[in-house]
Amino acid sequence: MEVNAKVLSRQGNEVEVEVVAAAADLEQAIAVRLKKISKEVNIPGFRAGKVPAKIVENYVGEDAVVQEGLDEMLQDLYAAMVKETGIFPVDQPAIDIKQLKRGEDVILTVKVTVKPEVKLGQYKGIEVTKEVYVPTEEDIDHEIKHMQERIARTIDLPAGSEIADGDTAVIDFEGFVDGVAFEGGKGEKYPLTIGSNTFIPGFEEQLIGVKSGEDAEVNVTFPEQYHSEELAGKASVFKIHVHDVRRRELPPVDDDFVKDMREDCDTVEELREKLRAELTEQAEQMAMDVARNKVLEQVVANAEMEVPAIMIDDKLDQMLQEFAGQLQYQGLTLERFFDITKSTRADWKAKQQDRAEMTVKQDLVLEAIVEAENIEADQDSMDKQMQEIAAAYGKPVEEIKNTFSTNENLRFFEYNVKMLKAIDLINENAVIK
Repeated sequence: MEVNAKVLSRQGNEVEVEVVAAAADLEQAIAVRLKKISKEVNIPGFRAGKVPAKIVENYVGEDAVVQEGLDEMLQDLYAAMVKETGIFPVDQPAIDIKQLKRGEDVILTVKVTVKPEVKLGQYKGIEVTKEVYVPTEEDIDHEIKHMQERIARTIDLPAGSEIADGDTAVIDFEGFVDGVAFEGGKGEKYPLTIGSNTFIPGFEEQLIGVKSGEDAEVNVTFPEQYHSEELAGKASVFKIHVHDVRRRELPPVDDDFVKDMREDCDTVEELREKLRAELTEQAEQMAMDVARNKVLEQVVANAEMEVPAIMIDDKLDQMLQEFAGQLQYQGLTLERFFDITKSTRADWKAKQQDRAEMTVKQDLVLEAIVEAENIEADQDSMDKQMQEIAAAYGKPVEEIKNTFSTNENLRFFEYNVKMLKAIDLINENAVIK
């Protein structure tokens, strides 16, 4: 469908457009809609779908027929308007009918919120300082401790052994509030690792020093934000019986340990040097990532734009949907999460408001840079990106290509490639000290 569309006014991000469509297009749309209606109406003497258009028209009424025709053509008319004017709507339009009469052109005015115009500031030659963390001997010790824990064995301590931090105590427990046992507060032979923060804050620490075979009492107060309203903020007493104490026995750090854990090291000193180099490389990469984020933040700060609230709201909805997907992997629903945290969707969105706004601004600025630099998603860049995605997910490149084979998915992929190239351009021209 062809239309005559012209922008009448633009105030900030609000645009008003006049749209004129030919009378012939309206007649064609009316004919299509009458054919659809003929299959739905029940008129005596005619089979469904076989009612002549004139009969259907008389049945529906002149005004309704014209409105039906407009409804039929509206989606194509709106798409043609967007293409003709080059605007980028970000919200539902408000449509005002100026002329709608058979035999005459259709005239509408459309008011809609569009993507903001971005005035780029400096985006090349941004200077930032890179702050690199220097790994310490304690960091290396920490890494070695992790290696020890991976192959540590658990041993049962003799009867009468005291519970220490990090031990696993096998306990019976029952909780009471005001002397009355509460539902869900009882367990038998539960393996509780001290320091795991599995139980209520303050619970595990009070078991340190208790011996296997002994009884004990633990006094704790439930958090104010506890998921059970009946227990939230209540003082409670847990009666405990300790059956056994289990302890993780770490292997000694010697050359044999090193050879078992690493093929590229033979001695403890070699291991420490390897870990120091690896931690240094990780710290350097992390510092570079932080610096590059600062570069992008500065580029955004240098730009001028007025972001419509609807774009931030849409981004928040998208972020919430992604968060719901993450929760699903943990076996939680959004509703359950909000129940546990005593919060609402509105609370969550309020906390994420600044991040959503920054993300929208970054996208808008990068899009402006793509346009200013005439950045294209060339085949080499797209192939490279697909190979990186395939490697990250451990899938064949052909499978990734098939995923993006449809027009819509391909456009989305091309868009992302352009945005990544814009980021590369910014970083390549940045001065990171």
